[in-house]
Amino acid sequence: MARFLFLHGSWHGAWCWHKVLPAMRAAGHEALAIDLPGRGRAPATPLFVGLSRMVRQAEAALSQREKTTIVVHSRNGIVASSLAERAPERIARVIYLAAYMLPSGKRVLDYIPDKGSLLTGQVTINRRALWDWLKPEAYQAALYADCSDADVALAQALLVREPLRPALTRLHLTDERYGSVPRGYIRLTDDRAVSLSLQDRLLGETKVDRVESIAASHSAYFSQPERLAEAVLKIAGR
Repeated sequence: MARFLFLHGSWHGAWCWHKVLPAMRAAGHEALAIDLPGRGRAPATPLFVGLSRMVRQAEAALSQREKTTIVVHSRNGIVASSLAERAPERIARVIYLAAYMLPSGKRVLDYIPDKGSLLTGQVTINRRALWDWLKPEAYQAALYADCSDADVALAQALLVREPLRPALTRLHLTDERYGSVPRGYIRLTDDRAVSLSLQDRLLGETKVDRVESIAASHSAYFSQPERLAEAVLKIAGR
């Protein structure tokens, strides 16, 4: 049995993994998902949520007894990378799901706009309160193109404003710490939020040892949860 921690992407919360966790547990593994600060069970004013606060929240969910494999989606790849830098001895592997796997010195803002993304021009930014928000009319096309109406309705009810400060923060990653943690990547080939060209650019900038691809939109945890769990377990060597 292995232990997995699932980290959501922008605007989402732990709820987005509700189909994947049972598949992981059915395979005999411990799997949990947490809310990062500013949503769900971790309410916070976006203005006061920086990258370090997100990392501390994720670190608190790591086991003291065994290493944890981190699975992270989308923009919050930066949280998993920073966590691997902070606590490499507690992490078995990081698996990036169409996620921002950035080199040291880079920030999310350096990769925006993503020319192949339907998010371009659809994100409202409040620079005073430091949050961003996807316009509701863009939800389905950009995030949930292959998802059911029930999935889209759930998301519409639960999506929240995303703290902006983490996306403005440059990562500090070292070969000695971050570089010591194995990395894998799951490409979502029909992704309209983090384009496939951007995913492949990120793969070209940071080395990984295992790659899987799924023909799915940005929210494969809704549309193909069993296939996603299978890809996670394959990369994790389980």
